[in-house]
Amino acid sequence: MAHVKPRELSERELHEYVAEVEGHESQVTGLVGYFYRMYRAEVLARVGSARGRDVLEVGCGEGLMFEGTPTSPVQMDVSMTRVARAAGKCRFLLCGDGYQLPFADEAFDLVLLVAVLEHTREPWRVLAEARRVLKPGGRAVMVVPNDMTMSAGRLALLKFPARYPDHLTFTTPGRMRRWLSDGFRIREAFHLPFRSLPFAVNLYHFVVAERV
Repeated sequence: MAHVKPRELSERELHEYVAEVEGHESQVTGLVGYFYRMYRAEVLARVGSARGRDVLEVGCGEGLMFEGTPTSPVQMDVSMTRVARAAGKCRFLLCGDGYQLPFADEAFDLVLLVAVLEHTREPWRVLAEARRVLKPGGRAVMVVPNDMTMSAGRLALLKFPARYPDHLTFTTPGRMRRWLSDGFRIREAFHLPFRSLPFAVNLYHFVVAERV
């Protein structure tokens, strides 16, 4: 795939391509890893003591979110390459598509979409599926990036292309509110790492939304 044009690939092909050329190790070490640990702590705080079987992590990547914790959620990723790397870390693991979650309606109390929606061309469809598998009153926990500041950071670290090649949708707080207006009630929304500053100078937007 050396001469592939990422934008010409299907979503699944693109995620496999990026899994081969950009592992998750660089995302959890150094300065990038510092910010990853920040939003990971926020996610785990909201999972709390929930039973693993009541939690679904969509887009688990290489299975790092719950590594070293007592929680063993149901975890899935669209990339078979990443699922294979996650196999030693995850207890309940499968390869699956966020557009068609292979679970019954109202199966989970929590659905995690952490750094997932920006990797899809139709994030509202993924949110509709998350709502379908949530129990009434269940919550979706989401983290989305500010692609502008993240791209500037990649340039500063001499990483090319500047924008992550598998980021397909620009996510903003306004878009998140619009996408979640159909079937969810936002319970928490804030920016990271600087909660008191606008999204334009932050790296991430963190949202917890309840199914209604």
